[in-house]
Amino acid sequence: MKNSVARYESLLIFSSDYSPKQLRFLGYYYAKTLREWGASKIHVRYRGKRSLSYNIKGSKIGDYIEIRFNLLPSNLALYQSLIKLDNHILRSFIRKKTSNLKFSVN
Repeated sequence: MKNSVARYESLLIFSSDYSPKQLRFLGYYYAKTLREWGASKIHVRYRGKRSLSYNIKGSKIGDYIEIRFNLLPSNLALYQSLIKLDNHILRSFIRKKTSNLKFSVN
């Protein structure tokens, strides 16, 4: 059976202590690391500063970075462990994207 890649979407929330240049560096660091692990179609997008609903590690405001990529499911654990160890990240979410099926009604 051939391994097939899956589409993932990751949202990383950083503390607001970083400049846009530093956040861009952090986002592209993760993209480069994902590419080394075999990811493709990597898109990094800065989503801006947002107020948090509750304090996370003493922060009331977070900077959001979205990373979308294709990756073998077996390599996802590497990415998860990397972001868990990063002290810059307040919170992270990863979700597997499902294909959007279009139905036609006759």
